Amino acid sequence: MDLPEKAARALEVLRRDGRALRYGVEEVCHTGRYRLSVRYRAAEGNEVRLGLLYSEDREGLEALLARLPAA
Repeated sequence: MDLPEKAARALEVLRRDGRALRYGVEEVCHTGRYRLSVRYRAAEGNEVRLGLLYSEDREGLEALLARLPAA
């Protein structure tokens, strides 16, 4: 499993401009679907969560998370 091109480009921007990046895999509202997301601190100081990829394959998302370079 890989990040879609659009998500990869968004992540590049966050790595450049965002602060305090944290990644996670979470279930979406008890649906059996999971979201790979990144939380970051925006310029205004607010914390923002950006969903990068959604899937029913939690293990696949966690494996992808392990391959993401550290911020």
